[in-house]
Amino acid sequence: MRLPVNVVADGWLVGPCVRDLQDQMRMRADYWEYRGTDRRKFLVPYRRALDALAADEPVVIWTSPSWDDRVALWALCFQRLQHRPTEPDLSLVVVGEHEERKPPITFGIGYVSLKPAMARRAWETMRSLSLREVREKALFWKKLTAPSPILSGNPPRETRSRKEFFELGAYQAGFFPRLSERGLSLSTVDTLMLDLVDDTPRTPARIFMREGAKGDVFRQWFDLTGDVIHFKRIVQWATHEPAALIADLHGQPHMWRALYSLTAHGRSLLHDGLTSLDQAPPFPIWGVTAYDRKDPWVVVEEAGGRPHLRRLGEG
Repeated sequence: MRLPVNVVADGWLVGPCVRDLQDQMRMRADYWEYRGTDRRKFLVPYRRALDALAADEPVVIWTSPSWDDRVALWALCFQRLQHRPTEPDLSLVVVGEHEERKPPITFGIGYVSLKPAMARRAWETMRSLSLREVREKALFWKKLTAPSPILSGNPPRETRSRKEFFELGAYQAGFFPRLSERGLSLSTVDTLMLDLVDDTPRTPARIFMREGAKGDVFRQWFDLTGDVIHFKRIVQWATHEPAALIADLHGQPHMWRALYSLTAHGRSLLHDGLTSLDQAPPFPIWGVTAYDRKDPWVVVEEAGGRPHLRRLGEG
């Protein structure tokens, strides 16, 4: 009998991650600020998955083509190898992969509505993962949780099986400050968000839904990250000193409902760039943190090439 693994819905594309999933689940519960019942509900699927992966039984992992699920798959493969390093005995069912013309799930975060007929069709596509495949996916998880960005140093040679890994590295780079001949500037994501804020006070929801090309580009990131992280980020920009945003609570109890407008400092960051990394609030992304003055990774952009990251001050 094969035992399916319930994968926790954790928004794997944002926030800090660590290699060992026992430590990961507690750290992620802290990151999402879960308390009481919500924390228990979040931890239960993690513990069930870890118990299944530790069992001396074959395991079937149900996943989807979404990047959120792909990252979770890498983590599960790594954890399985800790218990069965030479015979992982893992099989894979990819929900929605048979929908070749219009796949219901794409790059990003989301939920899969699994109907019985869809589950039966997906089950018929189940295949065993070879030891090589499991080891490669586990390697991706180790590199994703390493204390350096994916596209730093000398990343592994790009092959067809590693294409998604390199795409994920380019995604990660979008959260790091950029270095060019003009100097140091905000990350791609922070630039897109702050550029939607002006002198007119608006709630985060109204800021994020502003019409126009800028809003359209920013909302593409919602498909990758979900919206919660951006609500958290706008609060960080308003509470970081010096503040790039003014937050007017106007009697509201929650910062997510405050009215935000851009400060002179915020305009300076957008137009003139950064003079130091601590002008921006830090942003953890897997094994590293963007805008970390003690570990100052920056994106070096070269025309026509893939972005790569290096520590500020290194040649």
